[in-house]
Amino acid sequence: MVKQIRSTIRLGAIASLQVGLLAMAIPSSPTLATDFNQFNVCARELRSVGISPEESSAACAGALKPKDLSICVLRIYERTPILAREALDTCFRVRQPVELSFCVAEISQETKNPNNSQVLENCRLSLIPKRFSQCVVGLTREIDLSPAAAMENCIDAEDFPRELFPTFE
Repeated sequence: MVKQIRSTIRLGAIASLQVGLLAMAIPSSPTLATDFNQFNVCARELRSVGISPEESSAACAGALKPKDLSICVLRIYERTPILAREALDTCFRVRQPVELSFCVAEISQETKNPNNSQVLENCRLSLIPKRFSQCVVGLTREIDLSPAAAMENCIDAEDFPRELFPTFE
């Protein structure tokens, strides 16, 4: 019994020593601490794509999830020809900005000559942006449809038709 206690104490001491050495090896810098502040990350990322300091501060301060807002703007800016300012306006107006950015990027990259303003607006209006983008991309790949026609069909599909799903009264 005494041997087990001594063994446990030794293992605990060795583990504590390893954790202490690891902690000393990690540099502590102010920038490392600020990377965990999502408002800081948001402002830095929005500024990196040319959003003014005033707009960046207002957008990040007003966002429910500032880091998600900046991820949305960055993804749209980097993967589409849409300007960062236009992306910011749209990303700020949705509940799921990361999902919106996937929707916009997928439709923009996977369809031929989409109207980017229409893509932004339809992805914003969609209740399920990922499903919406899959619908648009899938229809344009398999059927000779323009991206505009596919978006119109897919956005309408999110409203359940009464003929197929009548109300039971």
